[in-house]
Amino acid sequence: MNKISLLFIILFIQLGFAQKSSYSPYSYFGVGETNFSATAENKMMGGNTSYYDSVSVNLNVPASLSKLRFVNYSVGINLKTNRYEVVESNVKTTTASLNYLSVSVPTKILGFNFGLKPNTSVGYLLESMDESTDPVTNNRYDGNGGINSAFVGVGFELFKNFGLGISSSYSFGNLNHYHSRILTDIELFTRVTSESSLSGISYNFSAVFQQKFRNNIQIYSSFVHQPESTLNSKNKQLIATLKSDGGFGGDVENIDLSLNGKDETKISIPSFSSFGFGFGEDKKWFFGFNLKSVSGSGYRNELMALDNVNFNKYKVYSTGGFYLPKYDSFTSFFDRVTYRFGLKYIDGGLEVNQQPIKDFGINFGLGIPVGRISKANIGFEIGQRGKNSFGLIKENYLNFMVGVSLNDLWFIKSMYN
Repeated sequence: MNKISLLFIILFIQLGFAQKSSYSPYSYFGVGETNFSATAENKMMGGNTSYYDSVSVNLNVPASLSKLRFVNYSVGINLKTNRYEVVESNVKTTTASLNYLSVSVPTKILGFNFGLKPNTSVGYLLESMDESTDPVTNNRYDGNGGINSAFVGVGFELFKNFGLGISSSYSFGNLNHYHSRILTDIELFTRVTSESSLSGISYNFSAVFQQKFRNNIQIYSSFVHQPESTLNSKNKQLIATLKSDGGFGGDVENIDLSLNGKDETKISIPSFSSFGFGFGEDKKWFFGFNLKSVSGSGYRNELMALDNVNFNKYKVYSTGGFYLPKYDSFTSFFDRVTYRFGLKYIDGGLEVNQQPIKDFGINFGLGIPVGRISKANIGFEIGQRGKNSFGLIKENYLNFMVGVSLNDLWFIKSMYN
């Protein structure tokens, strides 16, 4: 085993587990804030997943592994700054998180990969003051946790330029929600703790097709379908009396959720289909678009069910591309840098107070060559989600992305002893 693969496995062990990657109030609902777990290269093109080649990995399209010719180690992290706006004030937060880890290996027959990526994140702190009571009541809501996935994917070429793939993911994680009721000038307060431990298996199926056209133009297309899946949730809930400093206040009681059938519940993860199409010149430029359609009625957490929240059908639109001046230039470093750009738009899905929560983002970034075929990718995403009316909160965010894509050769016989 070489030094690169050993280093990658160490990173996998150290970084691949629980992390707090959200402070969004919208992560309160369902199973948390949904993450777009794609490589930095794809995210910098607006989330467009129609492009693939022999040295980079498309984590969302396992069929693209049929094109891979080099062993690939990929890791990505996010640094996200959010500003939350309400009618009277605004708050700023910053989070850092692991976005993905993967190892992808080509063989003569097929390509396969495995790794870890976060699916959802929970992280919020909300407060509301009720001055109509005596004494005045302060309701505080906070939470943490999320769902991660360990995945294995396989892609193979069925016939020339046409590949098929399948990926299986084991999802696991914990969702923790806390509701504290604090009375002014009263030493003790009560807190209700709701905890869920989730696990489940999902699959997705994909196909890719490439074809040279005219004037060295290459056509790229991809299709992905993931059937509906289910997460098993084991729940517990307790109510405790605490001191103002957070210490134990002398009373705690476990709530018997089996009486209302909520000790073990199921959470539906909706099905989706994604179609991507693009065109470009190999090792020169690319432009494409992607449409993802997600069915509704999923994500509902029965333990935290709310009357003013719905999960509807929605679509994700993304478009973008890249430009590489001269990949084999010996005279100019900047000619070997890949310049990427993109746009994304999510037309809803989560509905709060009968208002769809929409998301729009602009992406741009650079792919910096490292050695002969490896790259370090850096990029930015500027966007907005929600609005500060109808009792909602508007999020303005700046997402800084860093991804490293290292390539190596395996299974190649040495020409010299």
